[in-house]
Amino acid sequence: MSEKKKTFQEINKENRIEWDKLKFDTQLIRAGEDPYPETSHSIRTPIYASKSYTYSSLSELMRNHYHYSRTENPTVYALDNKLATLHKGESSISVASGMAAVHLACSSVLQQRVERIRPNKIKKLFLEPKSKEIPNGIIHTNQYVDIYRLLTKLYPQMGFECKIVNMCDLSEVKKIVDENTRFIFLESPTNPSIDLIDIEACANIIHEVNGKCIVDNTFASPALQCPLELGADLVVESLTKYINGHGDCLGGAIIGPKNEIQNIRLFWHEMQGPVLSPFNAWLILRGIKTLNLRMARHSSNAMKLAQFLEKHPKVVKVAYPGLKSHPGHEIAKKQMKDFSGMIGFELETVEASNKFIELLKLIKVGVSLGDLTSLIEYTSIMTGLELAPWERKAMKTSNTHFRFSVGLEDPDDLRDDLDQALEQI
Repeated sequence: MSEKKKTFQEINKENRIEWDKLKFDTQLIRAGEDPYPETSHSIRTPIYASKSYTYSSLSELMRNHYHYSRTENPTVYALDNKLATLHKGESSISVASGMAAVHLACSSVLQQRVERIRPNKIKKLFLEPKSKEIPNGIIHTNQYVDIYRLLTKLYPQMGFECKIVNMCDLSEVKKIVDENTRFIFLESPTNPSIDLIDIEACANIIHEVNGKCIVDNTFASPALQCPLELGADLVVESLTKYINGHGDCLGGAIIGPKNEIQNIRLFWHEMQGPVLSPFNAWLILRGIKTLNLRMARHSSNAMKLAQFLEKHPKVVKVAYPGLKSHPGHEIAKKQMKDFSGMIGFELETVEASNKFIELLKLIKVGVSLGDLTSLIEYTSIMTGLELAPWERKAMKTSNTHFRFSVGLEDPDDLRDDLDQALEQI
């Protein structure tokens, strides 16, 4: 009698048990890919450039995992498994960008489950005008600008209230949470101000009202911080940044409980279509293998440059979690393994700031972060340009603030470039 063939789900479950036994550096290389039933003995997961998957019969189709690439693709699924393993989450879904990940995660938490309710009952789920039961979410005072715009400009049109508070002050967070608060959305370290927020404390606060804690982990990556272990319910990552690390593609991911990720996949992802291409998934799978090595170098370079900037007489403020002068230094030590490659700093005047950024030679002026190449942006102009003056003021965005993504060049060369520019202003 022939042995019963294992299903795809059974094989994947057995693989995950083995991947969980491995150390982080080994997981970066092997999890999701070795063993992997779709690779046909290839040492690297291939690019599956297919929209459909065909079978010899309907019964065979029903037994298998892949049907249509808007839902799942073998290359992308390898990345999903790797990210879930690295974050110590049950499941993961990779999407087209970091902002797509933020939108799908927030949408899923706010979603009323209406799929199986008859149409004449759905209307009971919609809120009456001026209802006291309007769902709300909480974000940090200095929130990444596109997340700020999503939650304060678009979501209110769909019956949502966004509350803004300084999450570094937990007493203020406690005051603003109420029975209609559906989620706290936070970054730590924050973008662009490099504030540190206590993830575990915020998770505990929102869980008291049965809400969810969503954490954007982009500045840390799973190499330095594991929000799910700190109490977060969902983690979002911009794969574009440190996880890919090579500046050559876009991607995002959501990691969390299996049921929640499955709902995101089959309802939000399939319906709205923010699909990560197999080629981009392959690039990210290639880049992620050196994540731990890169994050160690990003962090050591950033520490040296933060110390240099802190001592320079023409720099009035430096924000780096590794510095003892940072107000969130103790929080960073508690929840991070190292301090990442992001520095915030300010000069004294706008005139000096405008001159400084034009004098840089080695360090490149550009948006984004987490690249091999060092990138700097003049925050108020390059990220905050679309904000009204009153919004920048409310977000406490300084007109002389720079966000510096420290790359993997020799730190002495980067220091010399900063020094020559500062000396000329």
